[in-house]
Amino acid sequence: MNLKKDSLLNIHLPRWEEFPAFELYVDQVIAFICEKLEPFNFNSEEPLLTQSMINNYVKNGVLNPPIKKKYNKTHLAKLVVICIGKRMLPLSYIAEAITVMSRVFDIEEGYDLLCDEIEYEIRSTAAPEDFPPRSISSADSRKVALMRSLASAVARILVFDRFIEQRRRLSAIALNINK
Repeated sequence: MNLKKDSLLNIHLPRWEEFPAFELYVDQVIAFICEKLEPFNFNSEEPLLTQSMINNYVKNGVLNPPIKKKYNKTHLAKLVVICIGKRMLPLSYIAEAITVMSRVFDIEEGYDLLCDEIEYEIRSTAAPEDFPPRSISSADSRKVALMRSLASAVARILVFDRFIEQRRRLSAIALNINK
């Protein structure tokens, strides 16, 4: 089965400086995250993010409460990490990864580094001849290794889901032709 590499090679996660410079209300947060993470919406039948989900993340201490019902760039960065990680990891693991990232890096630096790692891992999975795989053991530190591990898992799940999605489309086409 041939997967279109272009769609994977062009995936882009919003960087810190791409977040809105102003605080957002919850409905704006949901719209922003869902738009920016559309390629990571593995099951389009279920929403990627809802107000109930955000409330749950706050209740579980993974996300700080909004300030005067508004969410800032730190909230957005954490929500991006939660939304792309929740497909393969329990929320407690994601919370630990966020905690480690926050202790070691400034939030902007850690978040952008994770985005870089995820994008590279996706490209490496899609086109290893152009993007040689990077081992976790070659990371500069244990903290970077943790981010690379998360990035690797996200990339592989994304590619796997693309294969399944393509298989389902081809099966549906074959069924329609045989009718």
